[in-house]
Amino acid sequence: MGLAPIAIGMVGLQFALFVNAMPLLGVDADVRQAGSPARTVGAVGSLLGAVALLFMSFWFIVGAPLGKEGIVPQVQLTFSLISGMYGLLWLGVGITQMLGWDARPLGNAALIAALMQVIAIVVIARWGLNTNLVLIEVVLAIYTAVLLGFWGATHGRFAAKSEGGLLLLAVLGTFYLEFWASGIWPVPV
Repeated sequence: MGLAPIAIGMVGLQFALFVNAMPLLGVDADVRQAGSPARTVGAVGSLLGAVALLFMSFWFIVGAPLGKEGIVPQVQLTFSLISGMYGLLWLGVGITQMLGWDARPLGNAALIAALMQVIAIVVIARWGLNTNLVLIEVVLAIYTAVLLGFWGATHGRFAAKSEGGLLLLAVLGTFYLEFWASGIWPVPV
């Protein structure tokens, strides 16, 4: 049960990715609907994702589910960093959506998050790659593309529909983290 926080963190991330992809792709764009779609997306998707990811991040530090010996603390800290980074970013996205603020500063935050993600990918590669870690690295690379696309979309340099497509690709990649890396299903050999 030590990796249960990964499963719930990834559920929250999938909600945030999917719920934000839909309006970027033009789904639910009916302006006759009551309320602000951006506020709803912020409250339902982005903030739920933030809460789940921040829980996951804290669990890796406080709960030390993998242990406290050898390389394990580095592994837990790395995954705490990654989930915490995304949790804070989604928290900012949710607040920005709900309050109707300018998203460009968050786009700028996504740039530093992309750099942090690349460094985390390098750190993980140094652990010695097996099938599970290679697949995790692929998903993290997709997330890096999402971060770069987010910066581009908030600065008018990347089409919103293209970012929506990247978000859906990340949703698919997140299934691996959610079901296999969390321990629900056995990791492929």
